[in-house]
Amino acid sequence: MAVNWSTLTGSKDTEGSLANWVNRSDLPATNILLEAEAWIYQHLRVREMMTRTTLTVAEAAQSVALPDDFLDPITWTIHGDSYPLDYMSEDKLQESRDPDGVLVTGAPNQWAIIGSTIYVNCLCSQEQSGIFLYYARPEALSASNETNFLTIKYPTLLRHACMAAAYEHMKDTGRAEQWMQTATLKLAEAKATADLVRRGQNIPA
Repeated sequence: MAVNWSTLTGSKDTEGSLANWVNRSDLPATNILLEAEAWIYQHLRVREMMTRTTLTVAEAAQSVALPDDFLDPITWTIHGDSYPLDYMSEDKLQESRDPDGVLVTGAPNQWAIIGSTIYVNCLCSQEQSGIFLYYARPEALSASNETNFLTIKYPTLLRHACMAAAYEHMKDTGRAEQWMQTATLKLAEAKATADLVRRGQNIPA
């Protein structure tokens, strides 16, 4: 049977549903599925979660908002540059300021993330636009989004995470912990096999 949102959130009589797996007709399957997806996306970083967009810092500005689906950064390369800007931790961003403490205007070469905003290390002397490569939170499973890469490539990981959340809801701590352990093992396997995507790449020394 196909693994999809309709099946997973189906009634207790539906083969492959969360309610069927735990034998409970009153299970809040939709919420449990959302919690399981959120837990997986908190820890998993695989090719299917990579995406890219154009980010632009306006002239005379220092910051730009992160995409709504942002999880983790990879690189940000300004158009016309050969190399990405240096990604710094928020406490290491070397902001350029004059003797009066006023932020200098120029071309940025560093950036950091504070909250849900990217900051560069100066006020931009002109608009700075470039390709932002990052890990994105996939669209949640729903009636209008029946499948995603989890249901296709990692259905066992998804099932184990759902079972852990389901038993936690049922206040069955023992089985919840058991299923969380198996979900964690499946997560580690997914991370290991995800490295195989690098096969054949020409990686500079």
